[in-house]
Amino acid sequence: MVKLTEHLREVALSEQRSTLQAELAARWSIVETSFAAGVGRSLVEEGVAVDLETLRITDKERRRSVAGVTEAVIGFQHGRCIICAQPLIPGVDEVAVDHVFPYSFKRLLSGTDVDLDVIWNLAPAHRPCNGQKSNQPPAQGQLTRLALRNEAIMQSPHPLKRTLQLTLKGHGYSGGRVGEWWDFIKEVRSRLQ
Repeated sequence: MVKLTEHLREVALSEQRSTLQAELAARWSIVETSFAAGVGRSLVEEGVAVDLETLRITDKERRRSVAGVTEAVIGFQHGRCIICAQPLIPGVDEVAVDHVFPYSFKRLLSGTDVDLDVIWNLAPAHRPCNGQKSNQPPAQGQLTRLALRNEAIMQSPHPLKRTLQLTLKGHGYSGGRVGEWWDFIKEVRSRLQ
C-alpha cells in the first residue's frame, strides 16, 4: 500500500513539480542502467566520473552512461540554478553544467590532487548565468549552495553519495561526517587565494 501524504501533494503542486519527474527518471535510470551494464560493484567501490562532452555521469571503469548530470543532481539543489538561486524550469530555461570553481583554475592547483572536473564541483545553472560567470571565482552564495547540495547527496541513498565520499576520503576527511563539505570547499578556496 502506498500512502500519499499532504507533504508529497504540496511538493507535487509546487514550483518543483516540473523537475520532479526528470529527477525521478534520472534516479531510476541510474538503477536500471547499473543493472543492465553490471556496474553495481564498480559504482560502489570506485564511484562515478563525468563525461563533459556528453554531460553524462559514467562508471569510471567501463565509461558507460549511468544518467544525466543535471537530472541526477538538480533535486538536491531544489531545482534552482547554482549561480542565481532562481528556479530552473525544464523545457523553458536553457541549462548548462557549471564548474563552480572554474575549470581554468585547475592550473592554480597544479601539484595538488584537487580535481575540479568531477561531480562535487559540477552543478546545473541557467546557461546565461553560466556564461556571465565565465571564469570568475564563485561567490559565497554559490559555495554555500554547493556545500548544501553535496551534503544533501551525502545524506541520501543516491549512488552519487559514494563518489562524494571517495572525494572526501581522498583528501583526508572521513567521508561521512556532516559539515565536511563546508570544510573541503573552504580548503579548496584557500588553495586558490
